[in-house]
Amino acid sequence: MKHLKLSLGSKLFILYFLISSSIVWLIANRTGEESAEEIMIHTSSLLSQIASHNINDGAIDVEVFGSTVSGYLNPHGLGKNNQEKQLSNLEIYLTNNDGMVIYDSQGLAMGSNLSRNIEVASALQGEQGVRKIPYNPKNERLLFGTKALYVSSPIYDHEKNILGTLVAIKPIYFGKGGSRIYEYAFYIFFISLIIGGVASYIVSRDAKLLVKYTSRLSIGEDISPPNIHNDEFIRLLEAIEKLRNELELKDNVEEYIDTLAHELRTPITGIRATAENLLLPMDDKQRIHFIQNILDSNTHMDKLVSRLLELSRIERRETLKNVTTLNIDAVVNNVLKAPIRVKTIANKNLRIEFDIEKGGEIRAEKLLLEQAIGNVINNALDFSPKGGTITIKASETNTAVTIMILDEGPGMPDHVLRKLFTRFFSVSRPDTGKRGNGLGLRFVRKIMQLHGGEITLQNRFLQEGAEARLRFPFDY
Repeated sequence: MKHLKLSLGSKLFILYFLISSSIVWLIANRTGEESAEEIMIHTSSLLSQIASHNINDGAIDVEVFGSTVSGYLNPHGLGKNNQEKQLSNLEIYLTNNDGMVIYDSQGLAMGSNLSRNIEVASALQGEQGVRKIPYNPKNERLLFGTKALYVSSPIYDHEKNILGTLVAIKPIYFGKGGSRIYEYAFYIFFISLIIGGVASYIVSRDAKLLVKYTSRLSIGEDISPPNIHNDEFIRLLEAIEKLRNELELKDNVEEYIDTLAHELRTPITGIRATAENLLLPMDDKQRIHFIQNILDSNTHMDKLVSRLLELSRIERRETLKNVTTLNIDAVVNNVLKAPIRVKTIANKNLRIEFDIEKGGEIRAEKLLLEQAIGNVINNALDFSPKGGTITIKASETNTAVTIMILDEGPGMPDHVLRKLFTRFFSVSRPDTGKRGNGLGLRFVRKIMQLHGGEITLQNRFLQEGAEARLRFPFDY
């Protein structure tokens, strides 16, 4: 049989239940007994005084006293129900100076000898007696821990001689006639139980989210930290994030080195082969061709190294700098004015359409925003067919600003969509067959993460082409 495994929240809730129930029970029990004891002492003293004033021929007038007590225990008039609840389980005994019962309000112990009872013996010595013992006079099955208070007081005559004792007995238990302290204690316990359950759920929820997060990190998933409320777990999450960033940085460095070595091997080999050819006799036209190959290879290496350094810097950043309010239309137009983009638009006879709300603004770091939009537009330019249209939209909701770039290219297969943000993954451009360096979209996603936003890419629904969305929330 498998052992039952309890979650952290369940363990905390059980521990809280045991502690809170013990405390509430102890306080209620002690408070109930102490309050009942105080009331019973006053009741016993009062009734003994009444008995002392009903002396006939040197003895207690049991008949008169019994009539008085009967009226006390069975009141009539206003407030009858409340008094009956308080007095219905009160028992009154009178004993003579030998400890023999001469009056019993319940009619169960007449003639019994109580002289050996502690409280009666104390009262016969002129002292008030108090005793708490388990209560079960009729062999009833009462609640666990039910006790009774036995309180006695001496009865004096006019010459201060002890004629007997008065014993008042009151059981302390739940239910009708019991102390309402227990009822209130139950309400307090029930409320505290709800609070404890909610607290345990929050702790358990945070723990589960943290475990799920670390488990997914361990298998290499790139996920955002969970929303945790517990301060201790927040500090633990911060430590995990710090460790994650350090490990990612280490992995990035190793991957950068491997990729750089791989990517640079081809142009270096080409440069060497071209340089060796230049040592051979050739005409000026051939020489210019080989020199141009060297320059092209050098340009390719320079771009690759620059982009790797740029991505490395942005991935090490944790916060934004110089965040300002920017006009979306102005930023997009500034991006499109770059000479390389102007040349591409002209060569492919592309049409750029705008659907940007006038006066639309966004809070961002200007250079990073332009780089993010520029990288996405570069992809749209590369994959758009000649004579095609690129549409740039911007819309605003109550929570975020979204910038969309739509092209009319061939779109992307599903297996490509799943790998778009993988470092160094790229696909061939349809018009040239060349591949990019596979760092642009990774760069864009890091920029969006710094802004608290996200980038999503998908194929267009009703026509060919791809759609990129940059979502910037207002509360980052």
